[in-house]
Amino acid sequence: LQPMPENILETSLTWTDLERNIKTALKTDAKFGESKSVIDIGDGNGLTSRCGLIYCDWIGADVSEILPSRVVIKIPSAIPLRQLNESLPQGQRMFTGGEEIWQVMEGKMREIHRIEVLTYEFFDGFNGLTVPTKYYGTTFEKEGETEGQICLKFMENSRMMNFHEKHTVEQVRQVARALGKIQACSLKKVPAAPEFHRNFFEEFAKTVTLEGYCGMYKALAVLDRSQKTIELSAKINKLLPEYYGSSLPTTIHSQMGFRRVLVNGDLRTENVLIDVDTEDLAALIDWQVTHLGVGVEDLIRISLYALTAEDRRRSVSMLVAEMYDSLVENLDGAEPPYTLETLLVLYDLLFPHCAFYFAGPCIMTIMNKANDPKLSAEDKEKRREVEIAKLLGALEDALEYDAKNKESKLARRGEIITAP
Repeated sequence: LQPMPENILETSLTWTDLERNIKTALKTDAKFGESKSVIDIGDGNGLTSRCGLIYCDWIGADVSEILPSRVVIKIPSAIPLRQLNESLPQGQRMFTGGEEIWQVMEGKMREIHRIEVLTYEFFDGFNGLTVPTKYYGTTFEKEGETEGQICLKFMENSRMMNFHEKHTVEQVRQVARALGKIQACSLKKVPAAPEFHRNFFEEFAKTVTLEGYCGMYKALAVLDRSQKTIELSAKINKLLPEYYGSSLPTTIHSQMGFRRVLVNGDLRTENVLIDVDTEDLAALIDWQVTHLGVGVEDLIRISLYALTAEDRRRSVSMLVAEMYDSLVENLDGAEPPYTLETLLVLYDLLFPHCAFYFAGPCIMTIMNKANDPKLSAEDKEKRREVEIAKLLGALEDALEYDAKNKESKLARRGEIITAP
C-alpha cells in the first residue's frame, strides 16, 4: 500500500494542520486514527475550491464525547476551474492568457473563501436556517494561519441536485421558502462585513474579456446544430455585448430605492442538497459569492438549473410569491424591502442578466461532460438532452424578457437601465 500523502487533495493543507484545527473546534483530545481518509466530493462540480469528505477514525475519545465520524473540508483553489477551462478548445474558453491569469484567479479564490467564512459567521446568529453547521473557518489572514479552509458538518443521507436532472417545482418551492427566511435574517440584522458589498457582476467583466465572454457561446451551435439553434445563437451573439459588464442585479436597488437582502449568488443545482429518500430540501451550500442584492437573483438561477423550461415558465409567479411570503413571515415585524408586485417586476428586469450569467458556464460544463470517461455514451446523451433543453429555454426566454423590458414603462421613462 502507498502511504497517504501528507497534503490533502493536492493542496497545501496537511493532515497535521487539519487534525489540530478540528480538535480545537470540537474541544477534544482525541486524534485521527491510521484509517483516516479523504474522498474528493467536488470533482466536476465545484469550480472554486477543493472539497473533501474526511473520514476521521477518532481514537482516544472520551466515552462522553460524541464526535462526527465524517466532516466536509473546503479549500479554496483555482485548479478545478483551470481544468475545466483547459478542457475546451481554443476560442471557446472563458479565460485566455498564460500563467498570470491563474495567479490572479488563485488570489480571487482566497477572497471569495473569506466571504464564505464571513457568511457562516453571520448565520451563526440565527436558528432554523437550511445551511450546514460550521465547525470552524480560517481565512489566511490571522497570525499563524498558512491555509484557508472551512470545515462543515457532513449532511447525512443527502445528495446534490444535478443540472442533468428534471427536478420538481415542489423542490424549488422549498428552496424559495428557505431563501426567503435567509433574506429576512439579513433585514433583521444587516450583514456588516464590507465584503458583502462586492459587485460580482462587475468583477466578472474585469476578469473575463468580451472576447472570452462571447467565445463561450460559440460552442452553442456545436452542441446543437439545428437551424432553430443556429438562428437563436445569431440573435444571442448580437445581444451579448449589451449585457457584457452589466451589474444591474447589484445596482438596481439604488435606482428603485429599496433595501437589499443577502444573496447566495451561485445557487445552481450542485449547491443544493436534497434528502436521498424523500428528495426534500436538506441544505443550501457554497456561500462563496454571497452579496447584498435582490432575492430573485438566486431564485432565477436555481430555477434555470433545476427545472425544465416548461415547468419554470408555468411556476414563476408562484415561486416568487412563495419566496416573498417566507420573507415576510420571518421578518418579526421588520419592514419588507419591497412589495410582491415590485419583486415580480424585478424578476422580469433581472432575468436576462441572470440567464446570460448562467448560460456561459453551462455551455462549458456541457462541453466538458461530453468527454467524461466515467459516463457511458447512453448516459452522456440522456444528460445532454436535458441540459441543452434547459440551456436553450433560458436563452429563448432571455430574448423575450429583453424585448419586454425595453418596452416597459420604466425603460421608456428612463427610470431603469435594462442593459448598458
